[in-house]
This record gives sequence, structure tokens and C-alpha cells, in this order.
Amino acid sequence: MPLTSFHINGRLPLPYSPDTVGVLGATRTLLTGWIDTSSFPSWHRGEGSALEGLQRLLDSDGASAVRRLRGDFVIAHLAADRARLRLYRGVASTIPLFWRSGDGSFAWATDPGELLDGEGRRLDDVDLDLLPMIIAEAGFPHDRSWFKDVWRLPSGECLTLDAGEVRPRVDQFDEFSPAEDVPADPRSAAEELRRRLSQACSRMLEPEDAAVVMLSGGLDSAAVTHEAAGRCKKAVGLHFTLESFPGFAEDSEVAARIAGACDAAFVPYDMSKHVVEGGDYLQGPEDGSLPRTHVPLPGYPAAATQAESIGARFVLSGLMSDQVLMHDWHRGIFEVLGPAVLNPLRTGEPIWQTLAQMSGSSFAGSGRRRRPLGLARSLLGGDPTVALPDPGLMVHHVGLTPDAADRITDSLRGSTYRVQAGARAMGDRRGNGGRHLPHGITALLFIKEALNLPHLHAGWLNYFRPRGRFFATPYADRDVVEFALALPTRHRLALGYGSTVDKFALRLAYADGRLPREVATRMHQARIDAIPAAFVNQNFETCRRLLGEDSVLRRLGIVADDFAANLSRGVAHRNGEPIARLCVIEQWLRRISE
Repeated sequence: MPLTSFHINGRLPLPYSPDTVGVLGATRTLLTGWIDTSSFPSWHRGEGSALEGLQRLLDSDGASAVRRLRGDFVIAHLAADRARLRLYRGVASTIPLFWRSGDGSFAWATDPGELLDGEGRRLDDVDLDLLPMIIAEAGFPHDRSWFKDVWRLPSGECLTLDAGEVRPRVDQFDEFSPAEDVPADPRSAAEELRRRLSQACSRMLEPEDAAVVMLSGGLDSAAVTHEAAGRCKKAVGLHFTLESFPGFAEDSEVAARIAGACDAAFVPYDMSKHVVEGGDYLQGPEDGSLPRTHVPLPGYPAAATQAESIGARFVLSGLMSDQVLMHDWHRGIFEVLGPAVLNPLRTGEPIWQTLAQMSGSSFAGSGRRRRPLGLARSLLGGDPTVALPDPGLMVHHVGLTPDAADRITDSLRGSTYRVQAGARAMGDRRGNGGRHLPHGITALLFIKEALNLPHLHAGWLNYFRPRGRFFATPYADRDVVEFALALPTRHRLALGYGSTVDKFALRLAYADGRLPREVATRMHQARIDAIPAAFVNQNFETCRRLLGEDSVLRRLGIVADDFAANLSRGVAHRNGEPIARLCVIEQWLRRISE
């Protein structure tokens, strides 16, 4: 049964002494999130409450104990002698923890707004340099927040503050480590992946009577629905659609068949009412709490409301499946095909076209249009940015100034080098170091980015935490991630005759009748970003006015001066989703400026 809690905060004078009264209130250990208590060693169970058991475990084993825990959590723990405070964020945690140090005190909280001076949020509080990364949903530093003086604890890191000290220190205490002994047989590997996904859902749902799954009609959420429905009396597949828009009807039909096959209730939610002319698609929380940019914006509040209505504590999704099962960019095709990469019947094109496409779409080479030989040198030399695609594929720089776009690219490049350094250090410790580009570096980079996305944290803080609900994905479970990181590329990616099949192990795991057959073989779904695009097209003048002469983003040098004036319906039609993100941030900045 999970140990659960929804909020922690605290404050200490700097420096503090062990006899400070009421350091953490009545207990020395506080938690936000959920922890599977079966991951406690047996000698820490059974006596007192689960929280007391966690405290005994931390007192005895510290960071090594946190590494053994399973769940999604952040923890504040004061040592038994009260001489050391530690804040932990689990390596697989999607739940954030923020802190602030200065002016004679140290404070921490789940909600960063509680760490700001005065009442409410103000424009002066916002870290304006980070707005481009918030808009792009990429490259946001893992240790930063929306606000200048408020820091965030990255996943897998620990903050330590000792009595008598005025400066806390932050260190990495945990990291994902690829699993040992992955089956070489693809079917056995697929079955083990399914077993771990099943176990991840059990950790969350074993004592639960109900659960909501955000069911898209694709494989990722279908697998979650199958595993969740088998553990709850009432499982609801909540499906977001856009009626009368091309492609969505087929998705809805497949999602309904998935729900039926899993004995889950099917609840479609039509986004049309939000995207019509004058619709409320962009509307965020009335208090202007935190900006959430990810599509579809009304999805989180709808899911939280649905969970509340049926008494479900967990809303599950297929989030992070793409990242966890991603193959190494540019290297995967060579690892799967080997010398057969020279055979155009296998790749679908001559080798010179393959290399030219790679060189043009690599992060390192896209700007300079490297020749294929240059890309090969980067692969052999260990340039970690070859683990990323062209920034243009990751980030839509629509409307941004060149300076704002460059900030995003530079931040992504820095993240890549940090992941490379961590992966190589891990390889050295395991005795297999030396490889410039460790296996799984692309997946590891995108997993770390996903766990630290500000819009993910904003969604939970704005909509789920106030209702006492968790937003979770079994694909972020540590045992799932570490198994997936160890999968050879041929289990992730299948190639032949010009066709590419991604997430091969997951497709194989659910191709035996557990789900409708077409789910494992579907390669395409309706574009979910059509939802904000429809809003922008229906509300073109509203969006252009938001980003026009009175725009805060324009005044800050983030949106180009002439963007709104030159914005045509054709450009808006092709770029509705990134334009909607610009509008979300613009509205938020205006709200907190008032």
C-alpha cells in the first residue's frame, strides 16, 4: 500500500542550531508524493505508522535507503540529532521540490509560490531569461524554476544543510543504471517489459478501487489501460477528441475498442467547445498560479475532475513511453542493420541519401549542413549532440527573436554534455567505461528532460494536488526505465524494406491478444496539436492582438517586433500549437503584471 502525502514546506534560520524549536513541526520527516511501502526492508515495517518506518529507514541508511524506494516522491528529513537537514528528490520523480536561501533563512516547499516575497506572483519575480525555454518546452535547466530566487531540486539530487552552515550544497545521490541480464530473445525481453509495467501499475493501484487513464487510442496508453483495469473495480479511459476534425474519429473508435477489451468505462471528452471562436482554450487558473503550455490545455483539469468524481486518487497516462523506448539518434540504424545498411532494399534508399539526411538533421550539423563525413567524425569522436535531432525538429522557434532561439539551443547543448558526463561516469563505475557515446544516451537525455519539464510540474500543482490526486505514468517507474535502457537497439527499433517500427518490444509485448490487434500495428494517430491549432485558426485576431504592440513578450525581446504584424493565416494554420504556447505565456505575464 502506498504511503501518500501532498504537500511539504518548512523554514529555518541561517545558520540554524540543532536546538531550534519546531524545525519540521511534530515530525522530522515530511513527504510529498507516494512511496510503495513494500520497498521498505522488512525490519522497517510493522512498527508505528508508515511515515515513522520511512524515518527509521532514513535515519539508518540515508541516501542509500532513498535509492531503494519505489514511487514518485520528494522527502525532507532532519537527522535524529537535528544537526543535518536533507531534501531528496527521487530519480524517477515527476513531483517537484523548490527551495530558497538568503536574507537569513532557508525555506523549501512543493509550491514555489510559497517561497516568494509578498502576496502573489509578480512580473519582477519571474526569471525572464528562462521564458524562451518555458515556451519551447525544451532546454529548461533542471535546477531552476519560473522565479529568479527560487531553485528547484533536480531528479536524483539531494540538498544538504548542516547546522551552523549558511550555504546548502546540492549533490547527485542517485541515477538510472541499466538493468543486468536483459533477455537476448526479443519475445522474452518484451514479456519482461510487460511484467515490469504491470508491477509499476500494481505499486500505485493495488489498494485502489478506481483509476482514470488518459486513453489516446495509441499503444502507450492502451498498455496502461490494460494493466490498470486489471487492478481496479472501476477504470475509466478518458479520451480527448475533436469531433468532425480529420483523423480523430478513427482514434476514438480504437480507444473505445481498447476500453471495451480491458473492461474499462470509455469517456470521450470533446475539445470542440474550447477551440471555437471565443472559446476558453487558453484559460488557465484564475489565480495565475503557474503557466502550463502543453497540449491539450483543458486536459489536466478535465482528468482531475473525472478522477474526483469517481473517487480515484491516480490519473495514469502513457507519458514518457516515447522517451524511455527511444533508440540512439543517428546510431540506431547502423546498430540494427550493420553492413546491411548499404542495401537500399533494407533502408528504402541508397546509403548516400541516408547519410545526407542524417547530416542535415543532426543537432551538431544542422546549422552548418555538415557533410556525411563530418557526421561520421562526430559519431566516432563522441560529440554528444549527435544524440539529438535538429533543434528545428525539437523546438518550433515561431515568433521568437534569434537571441531567444539561441538561448534554447545553447541550453539543450549544455544538457547533452551533462548527460554524457553522467553516463560515462556510470560506465566507469560499472567497469565498462571509455565509450564516448554510451548506449542509451538519447533515451537518457530525453528521460531527464521529461522528468524536469516545467509544464508537467505546473499541471500537477495547478490541478491535481489541490484535489488530492496524483498524475502518474508507469513508464517513469525506475524498474521500467532501467530495463528499457539496457535493451539492445534491435529490441527498440525494427527496420526493413524502407519501413521503421519504433518501440518494437512494447508492440511485441501486447500483440498476443491482450489488446485489439490493430493497436500494436498502428503507426499513426491524429495530431493532438491540431486542438490548439484549431483554436488559433478560429481566434486568429485574438492571438495576433495578444502578441502585438502591447505584448509583454515583445517588450522583453522574446517575440520579434514584427511577428504579429506579419502573421498571416497561412503561417498560423501551419504553426497553431507553438503560437498557442506564446499566447499562454503572454496571458500569464499580463495577469501577474496587473
